[in-house]
Amino acid sequence: MLVTVLMSVYNSDKYLDDAINSILNQTYKDFEFLIIDDGSTDRTEAIINKYMLLDSRIVFIKNDHNIGLASSLNKGINLAKGKYIARQDADDLSAHDRLEKQIQFALLNEDIDLVGSNCYIIDINGEVVYENNTYSKRKDIYKNLLNCKAIFPHGCVLVKKDILLKAGLYDSRFYYSQDGELWLRLIENEAKFHTMEDPLYYYRSAPRSSDKKYQAQCMYNKVKKMIYSGNADQEAVNNELAIIKTHISSNLQFPRPYYMAEYWKGLANGAYLNNGKLLVSYKYLIKALKEKNLLKKYPVYISLFLIYLFPSSLVKNLFRIDQGTAEG
Repeated sequence: MLVTVLMSVYNSDKYLDDAINSILNQTYKDFEFLIIDDGSTDRTEAIINKYMLLDSRIVFIKNDHNIGLASSLNKGINLAKGKYIARQDADDLSAHDRLEKQIQFALLNEDIDLVGSNCYIIDINGEVVYENNTYSKRKDIYKNLLNCKAIFPHGCVLVKKDILLKAGLYDSRFYYSQDGELWLRLIENEAKFHTMEDPLYYYRSAPRSSDKKYQAQCMYNKVKKMIYSGNADQEAVNNELAIIKTHISSNLQFPRPYYMAEYWKGLANGAYLNNGKLLVSYKYLIKALKEKNLLKKYPVYISLFLIYLFPSSLVKNLFRIDQGTAEG
């Protein structure tokens, strides 16, 4: 078999139907679809079982308990029958011709080990906010990864199984940012990357109700720098990873007040900086204004209404803004 689509799911029943359908409806048909339920407590299992009855390409694995994304993906890679592993995240969507285009490119360029793509950013309702075409423009991907900039969304990658096995798979100590760590390791193993200009993936931007995950991601990024540019010894790395594990397992949530207003404002800015479509930016800015927020924040919204009237290229050059998203 040439392709295994691999998806790990944990309590993602809200978007799971759409994610599964985006794979089953691919123009490229010959693949196995390996879905791992990582100890979900919602309707995830029932949804997967429903699709198993409808499509024989689905292979369902259920973990007894939550073991984390990295460990679940490692489990799936070892079970996969395909020469290539195509990732898919449970809250995102693949364009209907994603697999066809990625496989076609991979077969014509057999020296390439990983194929990513540009993407569309969608909101929590599945509406397209803008096209992110910055990934294919990144030149020094190693430097970008060390600076916490994703080289493409994790869920859009098509990668050779044997190159993953050779590199040692995902580092299960990384509960977040496991993709960036693996890409850095693969680069050091002389793996070759390519990012397609076509937007073949729909990456769902989600609100950040707590800073706990974000802080953990920052801590993991520090560890990546320790390993790949700081020449830190293993003891120092292990100590930092132990601190992160304690942070993640703590009951502290680090809530972000008024996070929905910040979410909509962020999408408004993203739409403005990436496509300059005034109506889209204003639509999300109005959503932000309708959310509860501090009074001192409203002058910021008013200023954004005025800023959006200027060409986005002018603002980007003025502030040297990089539109790329951080690693997930």
